[in-house]
Parts: sequence; C-alpha cells; structure tokens
Amino acid sequence: MEKYKVKYGSDHKTYEFLVREYPFKDGETCKYTVFFEDKIIASLEPDRNHVLNICKNDSGFDEELLGLLADEIEYRHPNLIPDPKDGKK
Repeated sequence: MEKYKVKYGSDHKTYEFLVREYPFKDGETCKYTVFFEDKIIASLEPDRNHVLNICKNDSGFDEELLGLLADEIEYRHPNLIPDPKDGKK
C-alpha cells in the first residue's frame, strides 16, 4: 500500500489530499481512497481501459475537482494506463 499527498489549487483555494493506493481485484491495478482533512471523501478505480473513475463520492465533494485529482494520480502512475504500442490490453 502506497500513500502520498497531492495538492491542487482551484477557485483561489489550495486543497491537500491524502491518497492511499490499495491492491485491486485483478491484482495488477489499484484502487485509490482519497482523504481530505482526515476524512474519506471518495474512492477511485480503473475501468477496463485503465482510466480512473469515481466509484464512491459519499461526501458530495466536487466531482470536477475529483476528476482532476484522478488525472493527477494517472500522471503520477503512468503504468496505470498501458501504452498501445506495447500490444497490451
């Protein structure tokens, strides 16, 4: 399990998230839990194309901001999305 902080600025405010990465059901990808101010705000998981999607947002946190956070996580983990040149699916 990996965890790290991600800061993101939006609407003249800086948000600091804690992201925890957990093994996912297929053993090759991961599921992410996002915390803000020590509370779970959302969970993200990869779809069959390895693109992260919001699977839980019980906190009602801004989904556009969570989508941008998912993009940042994908950027930090480039191996999450396979390179089509490798012939992997």
